[in-house]
Amino acid sequence: MRRTILTLASAAAVAAAGVAATPQKAEAVVWWVAPAIIGGTILGVGAGAAVANTNAYNSRGEVYVQPTAQCHIMRERLPDGRSRRVRVCD
Repeated sequence: MRRTILTLASAAAVAAAGVAATPQKAEAVVWWVAPAIIGGTILGVGAGAAVANTNAYNSRGEVYVQPTAQCHIMRERLPDGRSRRVRVCD
């Protein structure tokens, strides 16, 4: 009797495992592929544009602030009594 109960219990356990492990229908539609491609393209174009324009505002080229001639700032008196600063180059 004991052997019969153990056999039935093990058979029930194997059947339960078999039901739980049955293969299910494959889901072939992957909904996230198209948004991932579109998002990757948009981010890639944005990153490429950012890298291409890094020197547009932060130029590392030669910048000439003053000409080669000697220049200085002088005060010039206006007819109404005020004064203004004028740049004079020699």
